[in-house]
Amino acid sequence: MITEEDVLKSVEDVVDPEIQVGIIEMNLVDEVDISSDNDIKIRFHLTTPFCPAQFAYAIALQIKDRVSALPGVKKVVVEVKDHFLAKEINDAVNGDAYGREDA
Repeated sequence: MITEEDVLKSVEDVVDPEIQVGIIEMNLVDEVDISSDNDIKIRFHLTTPFCPAQFAYAIALQIKDRVSALPGVKKVVVEVKDHFLAKEINDAVNGDAYGREDA
C-alpha cells in the first residue's frame, strides 16, 4: 500500500526553478489523496498566483512523473490551485478531459 509519506518522499527533489527551493521544504503540497486502488491526487500551490506559467507547468509535470514512478501507482492527477492559469496547467498535465463533467 502506498502511503502519503511515500508520495511526499518521491517529490522531495522537485524544486521551484525560480528560487531553487524544494516544494516540500516550502510546504507547497496541500493535499495527497490515495484511493484503495492506488490512484493518487495531489493538490499543491505555488509561491505566488502569478508564478510564471512555464515554471508552474514544469513543477506539476515533475510531480506527476515522480509519483507515477512509484511501484503500484495506477493513475496520478496533479492539481495546481490558486494560480491564474490553473485550469490550463491542470488540463495540460492531466489531459484535456481533466475537470470535465462528461469525461
